[in-house]
Amino acid sequence: MRVRIQSVGRAASLIEAMNAGEWVPLRVLAASAGIARTTARNLLGALVDVGWVEHDPKYGAYRLGLPFLAFGNAVENRLDIAAAVRPHLIRLCAQTRETVNLALPGPTDATIVDSFEGSQSLRVTSYTGTRASYHSTACGRALLAWQPEPHRRSVYELTALAAPTPKTVTNIEGIEKILAETRATGWALEVEENEVGSACVAAPILGAGDIAIASVSVAGPVARINAETAPHYAQVLTDHLKQIAGAEDWPHAAGTLAHAPVAAVGSPV
Repeated sequence: MRVRIQSVGRAASLIEAMNAGEWVPLRVLAASAGIARTTARNLLGALVDVGWVEHDPKYGAYRLGLPFLAFGNAVENRLDIAAAVRPHLIRLCAQTRETVNLALPGPTDATIVDSFEGSQSLRVTSYTGTRASYHSTACGRALLAWQPEPHRRSVYELTALAAPTPKTVTNIEGIEKILAETRATGWALEVEENEVGSACVAAPILGAGDIAIASVSVAGPVARINAETAPHYAQVLTDHLKQIAGAEDWPHAAGTLAHAPVAAVGSPV
């Protein structure tokens, strides 16, 4: 394997040597990767620090961490999830007249893999392929809230937790509080934390182990989506997600919704 950064290639070789999921001694890992034990120990230590690898100091062995479960789920599900969800996104966009996005999880941020722009004259614009931060977007929060804690911690350590606006929450304690509230309600809200003047409501689709495999969001200007109107949009959104999870052509039999009530309010439009 030829890579431009040697340490990345060596770390990848160590990860591949642990792909069976069992504990592997340091000497075996070093031999498999073709590197010195000291180099292997240092690289593995870095992987342990970000939660990607677990270490048993008593026996000097290592194994893959829980984040790889989420990574594997993301890769498996992205192969056909967009096609299955697209008709529901179109209907959701038509009903709300707001921009609707489908996001899938990645190691350090989410990716918008499908997007339909709203029909309102004043609307939020989004593009397929756009990266969405986990901490400052509703679709990112809806994904991160239902990931294992080691995965969340690795995200905090690997990303800058930047503040796109003055309202963005960037401290880990504050983000964790928001994610706990997201799990309690079953949906995420972001108001002017990613872009001034815009807001977004999102909810996850859960796979095996109640880990988020995707999220769907409804985005619009704060004049229409805000703390007061968010429950209405959340209700409309989760109603559509129930249709997705219950559809006969839904390719992920384990797909479910976050189990939390949504407080319905009158339509704001």
